[in-house]
Amino acid sequence: MWYFRSPEIVFGEDSLSFLSSLEIKRAAIVTDRNLAHTDLPLRVKGALPEGAESMVLGDISEEPPLSEMTTHLEGIKEFAPDWFVALGGGSAMDTAKILFFLYERPDLTVYDLTPLIKLGLRKKSRLLAIPTTSGTGSECTWAAVLSIQGENRKHELASPEILPDYALLDPSFVLGLPMEQTRNTGSDAIAHAVEAYGSTWRNPYSDAMAEKALELITGSIVEVTKDPGNMELRNQVHIGASMAGLAFSNSQIGLVHALGHALGARFKLPHGEAVAFFLPHVVRFNYDACPGRYDRLNAIIPGRYREASLAGSLENILASIGQVRGGNDAGIDEKTYVSSLDGLVERAAESTGMVTNPKDSNSTDLRNLFIEAYEAPPP
Repeated sequence: MWYFRSPEIVFGEDSLSFLSSLEIKRAAIVTDRNLAHTDLPLRVKGALPEGAESMVLGDISEEPPLSEMTTHLEGIKEFAPDWFVALGGGSAMDTAKILFFLYERPDLTVYDLTPLIKLGLRKKSRLLAIPTTSGTGSECTWAAVLSIQGENRKHELASPEILPDYALLDPSFVLGLPMEQTRNTGSDAIAHAVEAYGSTWRNPYSDAMAEKALELITGSIVEVTKDPGNMELRNQVHIGASMAGLAFSNSQIGLVHALGHALGARFKLPHGEAVAFFLPHVVRFNYDACPGRYDRLNAIIPGRYREASLAGSLENILASIGQVRGGNDAGIDEKTYVSSLDGLVERAAESTGMVTNPKDSNSTDLRNLFIEAYEAPPP
């Protein structure tokens, strides 16, 4: 038995006006430090129904630990919101999901956030997400990633009950996205589509989303880096990233994310950069387990970037948007990297991506992939 889960998606340049149609009395707007002082939270507040109260939680950092995520939990309880509005990238989305859960179930801890426990959420509030990046897909997933303070590791939390009720996709919210974030979130979205398509838990619905996502993103992402103000190109990548989120949320990740989470936590790399670090290498490693599927994806890549293999095509696209290629390019000291290999392998092996990757792997395989990726670019 399979389920395909999705929020109700509202997209287009006027999608923010949808907020006024909801019965919102008190909204907790969760955003990050970079967005808190822009006009985006004000735009969201201005779009709420007349008379609605709001509070803005705007001090979330990139990949925050739980202690930072929950700083304002007591204030939230006093405010008693009936809606949480996540505004931002992956960190804001993850924080909003966890706050929504803990506000609804103060008797539980974040480690009770699993698909195996029925939580009974939405007794007090609901959840809406507005992405300001085109890549994490978190607005369409039932997962949240938690950084573990002092341990250089990330914990993957998931429950269908933290899937947002609504996702609002407005391309104007990503027009001002810095180039580094455009590149990294775009890389992340590509990885989501590729991993969803190869996952052992894939299904026809996730396949369709993954294929269309890859078509939209790879057909526009390079041009977006050259013409970042192009609304049509932004819209294609933005919708594609959301589709990629739907794809992997309904089929799961693989080794790219297992390795990327370990690397990013240890060396504090942006998530999109960390997964791009491994994407072509994992595709080469996996190829003999799903050659037909990878060949079909390769046929979707625009001809100007397409090579004989999907790995080569992905390498072309990543290079064309200026993504890092290898450890030196990422600014990682080689001696430190080598001395960290045991810990990196151990943390990658703990990921759920090990279960759903199309090809089985052991600690030797993981170590070899870490080494190979550091020594990139590949042939």
